[in-house]
Amino acid sequence: MNNTLNLRRSCSSATRTTAPCLLLALGCLLVSQPQPLRAQLFQSDDFNHGNDTGWTRYNPFSSVGANIVQWSFPNGGYRIRTTAPSPMYDPLGPGRAGSLRSETYTDFYIAVDLVNWNNTLPQSAGILARVRDAGLGTTTGYAFTWDRGNPTSDTAGDVDISTITGEAPSGVTVTGSDRIHIEPGKSYRLVFIGRGPTLEGRVYELPDTTTPKIAVIGTDSTYDSGAGGLVIYDNSDGGTNVCDVTFDNFYATDIEPPRIKMTDQGFGTWELSWPREASAFVLQSSTVLPGTAQDWTDITQGVQTADDRFWILVDVDPALGALQQKYFRLIRRPLANN
Repeated sequence: MNNTLNLRRSCSSATRTTAPCLLLALGCLLVSQPQPLRAQLFQSDDFNHGNDTGWTRYNPFSSVGANIVQWSFPNGGYRIRTTAPSPMYDPLGPGRAGSLRSETYTDFYIAVDLVNWNNTLPQSAGILARVRDAGLGTTTGYAFTWDRGNPTSDTAGDVDISTITGEAPSGVTVTGSDRIHIEPGKSYRLVFIGRGPTLEGRVYELPDTTTPKIAVIGTDSTYDSGAGGLVIYDNSDGGTNVCDVTFDNFYATDIEPPRIKMTDQGFGTWELSWPREASAFVLQSSTVLPGTAQDWTDITQGVQTADDRFWILVDVDPALGALQQKYFRLIRRPLANN
C-alpha cells in the first residue's frame, strides 16, 4: 500500500500507487519515502498470489463442529464470509470469523483496504490488534471496526474501537466523530494505531490516503501486546444473518510510516521535515533511482530537531537546470524490537 504524492513546480498533482511511499519532486529536487527495510520490520499482503499463507484462519465455531466460514481471493482481494448464521446464538453469540497474523506487536500500525461488502447485511468488519488466545470464548485484544448499521438506510454507519475480553467486545470511549456511511462501489482504507494505551482509528476514502474521512482516539491499558488480523461480525438482532466482506492490501508494523513534508522557505530554499516520533528513520540521498544500497548515503549533518519534528534545509532553484538532481528517502534503522 503505497501513497505517492508528486509535487512538481506547481506543487499541485497527487497520485496513488500500491506500496508505503511519499514522493516529492520540485525542479531538480526529488524527495522519496519508500517502505521500511524488510528485515522483520513489517508484514504486508496484497493477496494477488491467491492464498493466505502466513495467516491463521479464525473460525471460533469449528471447535463445536460448525464450519460456517469461507475464505477466497476474488480479483486479488481477501474475501471472508460466513455461509450460515451462528449455530447457537445462545450461548455462543453471533456469527463471526477472521484471519490472524502470527507476529506480536506492542505499539502497532495496521492498515487494510475495504474493497467490497454485502451492503444489505447488518455487519461489522475491521482490524484486530494485540490479540491473544484466539478461540471460542477466549479471544482477548482490541478491534477497530466499521459497522454498517441499518442496511435499509443510505446514511447509517459508524466505527468503534473495542476491548475484547473472552471474545466479547466492549466499546472504548473515543473522541472525534464516529459516524460514517461508506458507499458501495468505493474503496476505503481502515487504519488502527496503538501507542501504549492510546488507540486511534482512521478511515480514508481511496485514493486519498492523506486526509482521513474520520478519526477517533481512545485510551485503554488492558492489553499491551499481541497479534494483528482481520475480523467480520454479524450485528443482526438475534444473530440471524451472515457476513460477507472483501479486504485487500494488508500492512502491519510497529510505527506509522512517516511522511516527508516539503515547505518553501523562499529564494530556492526548502525545508524537509518529518515527525519527531520517527526517530528510528534516517534521511538518505542518492543521485539515481531506484539505486543500490551503495548509491544511498546517510544525511546526518544539518538535520535539526524541533519540538515536533526533525528538519533540514535544502537549497534548490527550479530555474537552474544545472543543479544535480537528487533523491531523498527515509529508511528504517535500527531494526524494530517486535
